[in-house]
Amino acid sequence: MPIHRQRSSILSLTGRRRSSTLQRLPSLIAGGAPASSEIEILKEETHTGDHFLTPAQLEVIYRSNVNTGLSENFAAELLAIHGPNALKELHGTSLWKVFRHNLFGWFQCVLWVGAILNFIAYFSSEWTAHGSDESGHSPKEYLYLGSVITITIIGTGLFGFYQEAKNIAVMSGFEKLIPPNAVVIREGIKKVIPNVDLVIGDIVEMKGGDIVPADIRVLNCSNFSTDMSSLTGESEPIKHRPECTNSNPLESKNMIYFGCPIVEGTARGIVVATGEMTQMGKIAGLVTGLEKEQTPIAKEITHFIKLICGVAFVFGILFFIMVYLIQRNWLSALQYMLGIILANVPEGLIVTLTVCMTLSAKSLKKKNCLAKTLQAVETLGSTSCICSDKTGTLTENQMTVSHLFCNFEILDKTDHTHVSRPTYATLCLVASLNLKAEFTYDTMHEPIEKRKIIGDASESAILRYMEINRSATQVRLDNPKEAEIPFSSAYKYQVTIHRMQLTHSYYLIMKGAPEIVLEYCSRVHTDEDVQPLTPQLKKELKAYFIKMANMGERVIGYCDLSLPAESYPIGYHFDTQKRNFPVEDLTFVGAVSMIDPPRHNVAQAISLCRQAGIKVVMVTGDHPVTALAISRQCGTITLPTAYDYAFEHHIELADVPPHIKSMFRAAIITGDELRKMSVSDLQAAQTKYAEITFARTSPQQKLFIVETYQSLRHVVAVTGDGVNDSPALKKADIGIAMGINGTEVSKKAADMILLDDNFASIVLGVQEGRRIFDNLKKTIAYTLTSNTPEMLPFVLYACVGMPLPMTLMLILVVNVGTDLLPAMSLAYEDSEEDIMSIPPRQPDDHLVNRVLIFMAYFQVGLVQFFSGLYAYFIVFAQDGFFPSSLMFVRSEWESKTTLVKDTLHREWSYAERKRVERKAQTAYFVAVCWSQISDVIICKTRRISILKKGMRNHILNVSIVVDLIAALVVTYTPICQEVFGTEPLRWFDFLLAIPFMILMIVGDEIRRYIIRNNISKWVEKETYY
Repeated sequence: MPIHRQRSSILSLTGRRRSSTLQRLPSLIAGGAPASSEIEILKEETHTGDHFLTPAQLEVIYRSNVNTGLSENFAAELLAIHGPNALKELHGTSLWKVFRHNLFGWFQCVLWVGAILNFIAYFSSEWTAHGSDESGHSPKEYLYLGSVITITIIGTGLFGFYQEAKNIAVMSGFEKLIPPNAVVIREGIKKVIPNVDLVIGDIVEMKGGDIVPADIRVLNCSNFSTDMSSLTGESEPIKHRPECTNSNPLESKNMIYFGCPIVEGTARGIVVATGEMTQMGKIAGLVTGLEKEQTPIAKEITHFIKLICGVAFVFGILFFIMVYLIQRNWLSALQYMLGIILANVPEGLIVTLTVCMTLSAKSLKKKNCLAKTLQAVETLGSTSCICSDKTGTLTENQMTVSHLFCNFEILDKTDHTHVSRPTYATLCLVASLNLKAEFTYDTMHEPIEKRKIIGDASESAILRYMEINRSATQVRLDNPKEAEIPFSSAYKYQVTIHRMQLTHSYYLIMKGAPEIVLEYCSRVHTDEDVQPLTPQLKKELKAYFIKMANMGERVIGYCDLSLPAESYPIGYHFDTQKRNFPVEDLTFVGAVSMIDPPRHNVAQAISLCRQAGIKVVMVTGDHPVTALAISRQCGTITLPTAYDYAFEHHIELADVPPHIKSMFRAAIITGDELRKMSVSDLQAAQTKYAEITFARTSPQQKLFIVETYQSLRHVVAVTGDGVNDSPALKKADIGIAMGINGTEVSKKAADMILLDDNFASIVLGVQEGRRIFDNLKKTIAYTLTSNTPEMLPFVLYACVGMPLPMTLMLILVVNVGTDLLPAMSLAYEDSEEDIMSIPPRQPDDHLVNRVLIFMAYFQVGLVQFFSGLYAYFIVFAQDGFFPSSLMFVRSEWESKTTLVKDTLHREWSYAERKRVERKAQTAYFVAVCWSQISDVIICKTRRISILKKGMRNHILNVSIVVDLIAALVVTYTPICQEVFGTEPLRWFDFLLAIPFMILMIVGDEIRRYIIRNNISKWVEKETYY
């Protein structure tokens, strides 16, 4: 039969098999990056009918035989068509991409343009004026500035690249989930083949300790269970059986999936999907193909670049027009425009931003949050919604005993008042004896809580509890097991028979689901005596079982029977096949319930998130009742839900009337419900319900939830540790993986890793992210203010014909010298207020907004300009040049042969007046340095008083001292005078800007007082950035 007919048969029999997917995923099979249409296909839920079909139907569909398997020729043909059974390699962020981002991001590109313009100005000045240009700057100044900007870009780029590359863990991804070989039956012969050669229709055999080699429909099995926690979030191993148990293939017990470890047992099955078409393969395709949105800080930097470029070019064009109208020389006007634009290029700001975010990343690492990219630091602070996985993230990922039930009473594990009761003692005895789990020999010397255990999660929890309370290991040694009926899906119980040391008789124990073992009982243990199990008592017991199940806990029931020594003497041979011993007419003892408990302090962390206005949503693959129970304990759900109503009224959830359901403000939404929802339906639910927990979700649904929250303008953080979390981790604004128990796939997909697996660390990260955003605002406000005193000297020089108040070299000293350390020191500022008590910032609350630009350029910046101009005029006046004599003298002033008269009519040669000019320029520069000191002090706080805030930032205090020392060095050392063109000042000239400095500090203190006390809303609106 041709292959396409065979696939048609599959479609006709299963009804929903997506062969079209195979035809539309050529790039996936070839290993390329998925296209957008292919990504949409991968986002779809799995639709297959394989779990419904009988072995005979499967034989027809896959042209295989459940006994003899495929023929070698047909297997080779299928391998050629569908490709190898391999998954897409999950590559982390490439180093080239990180390098490119750090050297050629938006901000870097603006600086590159600035550097190129400087080099153009250098060559044009050489060409037009042979050593000097119309704007008053020598060609070497343009050359120096261009070189410094280039060095700054390369230096900060390499530094940022080093920081990010260092944090990108070199880890393998999905390939570690793939077993090297598989045991198949072909042409009736059992053989071991490389796993990549496995094809659809192969009959495979598996055993405990292996890894599932493909997506497989179970044909027959014995005590077979797999760990599907990485795929579904289920913390308990899944016990499989050949029968279909659920319409959802992910939940049907006769389906097992690629990459899941086999815990125990043996099984034979037929391969129904390989490679990219397995569940794991689809997740790999999603993770590889999904593109992240721009981070909030990247958007803000883009917005800032647009603003700063807009300001620079508007001023530049206005200045070009102004100079052209005055001088009628377009080349001169062009040079002036270039000077204005360059004055607005924030050369030092990129250094400040890089260092600020690096410091925050290091601070976060100390708090056990490893940021793989520097921008991830701020993104966490912008988060408005956290979608958190349950198992291993909010919970310990370790089952522990939670409650015990005996004598018709539910007992908390921490309540030790009942330890002397007969029923409690009996329950502990049977629970200790009926165990397969055991401590590893090499950890027996360690404390019980730290010992390693061989066994499944439930038995491990019981063993640990019983060892602490009843020395279970010694009890088992004293009362050895003589016979066992292992658990089977057919009869759903396990029986062990023990030889008891004290009574010298045999003791039978049955364990299973409490409602199952109860059916084999005719009596019940109580503290008074053994009582007959009447219908009324049975009903009462079942009510307790339901109550414990509704607590979201896994419940195991126990019953016992003391076998009479007359009928079963010591040495009796128990035959578990013939059952030559009773398994009915037993006595019910009690039950033990277990749960994967919430992590320590997770409830407090979630409470802090709520206080900070962050929505915390649990998204898990676990059962809805368990998810609700953990949500209650963690605090993600505090309001009543429809499930609570159903529990209270002893009805099924489906029987809760719709009008009652619509009254609740909290909800548990299951995967089945999500399948029926459109994007608008889910948006409506997310808007309607204040608290939501999503349960029984698939990886595709987790991704759907994240994308829908993002469409509602939330900045979404996703936490997770499993393979099933990786698509959502990749798509989230910030993905957060667990560092200890997280899979390597999840770590690769994430932007941040919690080194201690503690959800509470996220709260510290949010706090740090918010603090750094506030501090970046202050840093940018501080850095931009010097643009005005650097830019306006060009205006005076061109329009009023004054000697140039500030040279490009001194601008360079300010931008990448004296300003750098104070700007970076603002990163160390503590928050002004309890930033965890305010809601997350809105998307329109920009890092740089209109008010910040207005404050920087037209308020604080103008004060700085006037302080510099005041010092400039004072120094000139001391040598006889009053302001009136400095107007419109540019052409004479720059002429080397012309003598210029001062206000007192004294003549000054070119060299003499240039010395005075350099001294005035130095005074202007020193005044800007002083005013920048007052600027960094007022930037410490935007609202609270500087008196309350204090000067506790010692890095900032040191930076102020360093700033002053730098001004002194530039002014008074001969080498700096030669390089930067400065002249020494008299001591009182060095202090000329002090009154302006005091004015700035006092004026801003008054502004903050007005804002704090709500005296003027206009002042707050126009000055609070």
